[in-house]
Amino acid sequence: MSKNNFYFSHDGNARNDEKLLSVRVNMGAEGYGIYFMIIEKLLESGEYTLIKDYNVIVFDLRVGSDKIKAVVENFGLFQFTEDVKRFYSESLLRRMKPLDNLRKQRSEAGKKSAENRKANDRSTSVIIWLFC
Repeated sequence: MSKNNFYFSHDGNARNDEKLLSVRVNMGAEGYGIYFMIIEKLLESGEYTLIKDYNVIVFDLRVGSDKIKAVVENFGLFQFTEDVKRFYSESLLRRMKPLDNLRKQRSEAGKKSAENRKANDRSTSVIIWLFC
């Protein structure tokens, strides 16, 4: 399970965002919930994109394909790749970028630390062996 599954930044007043307000006016709280469940699925994907196969999303979320299609296509909340086979959220990408960069920095620092420890272990082993 990816670490991305555990967290994403979310504005405390997201319900008042112009686009999400339009979702709520047209689809009610159900549309709002569908939006955030799709965001969670994007997060789980690891690449922050989903295949434009609404039937897969329908099966997972247990709502009609017409509702999934409406949330994805009608409110400007999601963008499509050039080949229109996948979709993503610019907002999610923007929110995840700092966290992904931090995770990458920590990973690189951890690898460097492990390499340094390994190098120090080797030099210590050689010194001990020479004195035995």
